[in-house]
Amino acid sequence: MMDNPFSGQVGVAGRAAGISLNGRSLPFSKRQNGVVLLIALIVLVAMTLAGIALVRSVDTGNMIAGNLAFKQGTTLAADAGTNAAITYLTPLNGTATPYTDQVSSGYYATSQDTLDRTGSSNDPNRARVDWDNNNCNGVVAPACIKPSAAVTDTATGNSVNYIIHRLCQSTGDSNAASNTCVTYRATGTTSPNRSGLVYGGGRIEPLPTVYYRITSRAKGPRNTISFIETMIHF
Repeated sequence: MMDNPFSGQVGVAGRAAGISLNGRSLPFSKRQNGVVLLIALIVLVAMTLAGIALVRSVDTGNMIAGNLAFKQGTTLAADAGTNAAITYLTPLNGTATPYTDQVSSGYYATSQDTLDRTGSSNDPNRARVDWDNNNCNGVVAPACIKPSAAVTDTATGNSVNYIIHRLCQSTGDSNAASNTCVTYRATGTTSPNRSGLVYGGGRIEPLPTVYYRITSRAKGPRNTISFIETMIHF
């Protein structure tokens, strides 16, 4: 029996091509399974990270929407503080009560221009408002001004109070020569009753009315805080 002179060469070539003539070598298709598995794991990790990022993005969007809703709610609640302040001032119009401070009601007869009404200033020389009834949270300030008593809406969880300033430099009558106030005077006013005037007497000029500044503060859920400032006159 003659030996095949090319058997050794074919075996070497077959091994180089990944084909075994004697059954000892594996084909290339078997050897590539590990690479495919590695790629599949990388793709799976990437998809997992993308899914986590999407979930966190949705959660952040919901949180922002919720905070905006709370902010809007506290702003609307602050309007109630402004209405309460107007209700307080209305029966005092034309009386001497507004000439002096009414601290227990959150009313002050002067403008207190340097007062930090929102607590946002870092200037230690400015007085602050004790909105939370905690002695201005221990902050060292020239004065800790008291606002009105807080009114809490149990349905919404909003707590509202206000502070009123008469826009005058001094206490006392706003029409006094020694006092300087921001006032409103109606112009072009004539008498509604012609028989009550002497012809040629000119127009009736009403007395100026002083302006009041109302600062309302509402504190709601998630420590949401809103301020509203309103200027009024009677």
